[in-house]
Amino acid sequence: MLDFSVTFLITVVNVTVLFLALRKLLFKPVTKFMEDRTERVRRELEVAKNTSDRAESLAREYEEKLENARTEGQRLIDVAREKAERESAAIVAKGHAEAERIVAQARLALEDERREAERKLLDGAADLTIEASSRVLGENIDSAKNRDIVRKFLDSVGVA
Repeated sequence: MLDFSVTFLITVVNVTVLFLALRKLLFKPVTKFMEDRTERVRRELEVAKNTSDRAESLAREYEEKLENARTEGQRLIDVAREKAERESAAIVAKGHAEAERIVAQARLALEDERREAERKLLDGAADLTIEASSRVLGENIDSAKNRDIVRKFLDSVGVA
């Protein structure tokens, strides 16, 4: 049995030495490698989370800027529309004023033409009256003096 125990003891010593050697040469470096890798993965996850947070922040910021740009664009369109409407109203008002001025000028011109036509009609009537009177009387009457008399007569009658 001694043989068995010495072999057993030698085997135990060999296994212990092998375990210590493997632990020193293999387990510690592998454990350190695994811890380092775990730490590296944790840092990379943290960097990825920070990058993701930053990307989300930038996305919100860009959305806000885009919304502000849309709002500003709509405001500029509204301002331009209001300006165009004011200018349109001013042009229309100017056109109406010009049309009224033209109509007033036309009325004045018509009134002047009417007065001129009345004057010519009265002059023609006066000439015809003088001509008729001259023929009736059979003599030549001074036309300027008689024309004044006829005008006064027509004015008093209300023709003029």
